This record gives sequence, structure tokens and C-alpha cells, in this order.
Amino acid sequence: MLIGQNSHRAGASGATRGVLAAVVSMALLAVPAAVLAPSAAAAPVAPADEAPPNERAPRVPTPPDLGDMPWTTEAGRDMKGYRLSTYTGKYYDRSREQYRICVIQRESGGNYDEPSGPWRGAYQFSDSLAAGALRAMRAEIIEVYGNAGKQAIDALEGTLIYTWPRFFQDAAFWTTFNKGAGASHWAGGNWYCNPARNAESGWPNPNRWNYSPLERDKPSKDKSSEEKSGKDKPGKDGSSGTTVRATPENNLRQARSFIRERYGWKYPEFRALKAMWWRESNWRHDVINNHPNGPWYGLGQVNGGFIASRGYSIKEYMKSPLAQIKVGTAYIKQRYGTPLKAWSFWQANGWY
Repeated sequence: MLIGQNSHRAGASGATRGVLAAVVSMALLAVPAAVLAPSAAAAPVAPADEAPPNERAPRVPTPPDLGDMPWTTEAGRDMKGYRLSTYTGKYYDRSREQYRICVIQRESGGNYDEPSGPWRGAYQFSDSLAAGALRAMRAEIIEVYGNAGKQAIDALEGTLIYTWPRFFQDAAFWTTFNKGAGASHWAGGNWYCNPARNAESGWPNPNRWNYSPLERDKPSKDKSSEEKSGKDKPGKDGSSGTTVRATPENNLRQARSFIRERYGWKYPEFRALKAMWWRESNWRHDVINNHPNGPWYGLGQVNGGFIASRGYSIKEYMKSPLAQIKVGTAYIKQRYGTPLKAWSFWQANGWY
């Protein structure tokens, strides 16, 4: 019977099987582990510049396509306020878009045409950093946009970054940031924007300074009548008239006049004050920074204790840009002596 034959053969070859098993075992010891466990070796590894699979998806919408010459569009030329990135090239990272807006609010309050001090534009580039960014951007812009891109980027050579259209300033930021490699350029100061993927949210943030962008540069219809009526002049008691249109432009004018008359500070001092308070409040009197070490109030971001020491309640102080100028410059005079010295300290420390 077949069954009997098979059983017999199995019994007769037992010794042979033992020898074969030993040979096979020795052979297996010589086989590389990668062959024995292909699943472990073949496990996919995410490239360094891609988000791991368990990371949260970006919490921002995809920016719109601005066409073949984005720097000529309304969005690409807009120099005021907060928008989604107008640059979406190879350095763009949607998971860090909220970080970018955090940087813009901190650095310029959404003002792409901000020229103050040695740093300029929405992202506060130094002139040398901007020149380097332009060189780094050139190849991509020409590759993507052809001759139109070449002409546009050639036209930026030798110009200051605060004159560049929004699109090119956005491109300069992303190119310099370079997937996080350049984050150190925006790492200073007490206000920290976290460059990690999806680490930031809620920007622009009304609870931080530089929240509101400046009004666009359009003359108000009632400007001439205000000036003729003298409503923008301080009252006899030194308080600001409540009828003044409290725009950043008016606040700047009041500050320049006040420091000249009160302290004899000339234009270099005003220029330092302008640059410093631009970073503190964007020259908006209604800004409150609810930082854990604060809060700080108004144009000069002065704390409540010093405000009270000058005879104002917070309510009175927040209603009056001129009161804020008086208190803020008194603080500068008391602590540093002049705006130039205060600005020098600010540049080194990110606060004053």
C-alpha cells in the first residue's frame, strides 16, 4: 500500500534527515539578516524634508494661484496687512505658514514698506541679507517664470527690500528660511515664533503688539478741515484732544512736535524713536500686549505702574495718544536719557 511504503521510507531516511537539517542550519547562519527579515529592511523612511505620517495636517488653506506673473497681481503688490503667502515655490511650506505670519506681525505689523533702521520690509531683512536672498531666488524665479521673471528680478538688483512687491518679499523669506535652516534670522527678542511644523496658530493675534496693519495710504476726506480747525493740537493741560483722528501718521506728527518742544530732541532722536516704537506698537495707540510679564500698553508699550506714576489711569492713557507720547518719552528720558540710547539698547536686546 502507498501509505505503508511512505511510512517505511520515512523511517528508513531518519538518519539522512538529521544530516540534512544540520547542513541547512549552517547555511541559514550564513544568510544576511536583511534576506531573512525583508519587512524590517523595507520599512519606509520619510525624507527629512517631509512631515512624518502621524503629524497633524497644516491648519491653513492652500494659497491661491496668482498666475504667470504673481508680482503684478493685486495680492502680489499689496504692501499692507496680512495675507496668505503669495509665493508658493519650492521653499514654501504650508505647515509653517502660521509661523511666517507670526514673524510678520512681530517684525513689521504687516507693513511690507517699512523702512526703519538697518532692517527693512515685512520680515526686517538687513540689506546684506536681502541681497543674498535675491541671489538665492534668481535661479528658481527664472526657471518658473522665464524671461518675465528674469526682467523682474533684474529690476530688483540694487534696490532696498522694502520697495519690493509683496510676492518677492514673501519669496525672500521662504528662500532664506529654507525649510527651517534659516530660522535663526528671526529667533531673537522676547517674542518667540516657533519654526517647528504646525507649532504656531492663531496669527495674526489681537493679543500681541503690531496686531493691526496701518491704514492704506489714502488721504482722509476730512484731513484739511481737521488741520484748519486745529483739532489735532494738544489742550492747555497737555492732554490730547479727543477729536484727533488717532492714526499712526498723526501719532508720528504729534510725537515729533512734542519731543522737539519738550526735550529739544532733534531729527536723529525722532528717527530712533520712530524705529523703536514701530516695533513696539506699529505707532497705534490702542495696542495692548497681554504678555505674562506685562501687560504693556500703547505706543511705547509702557507698563501700568509707570503709567500710574505719571498721573494717568489706564483708561485715560489708552484714550490719548499724546498722553502716551508724554509717558513713553518720560520713561526713555528717565531710563536711557535719549531715544538714540534707548534704540541702541533695543537693537541689542529686543526690548527697552
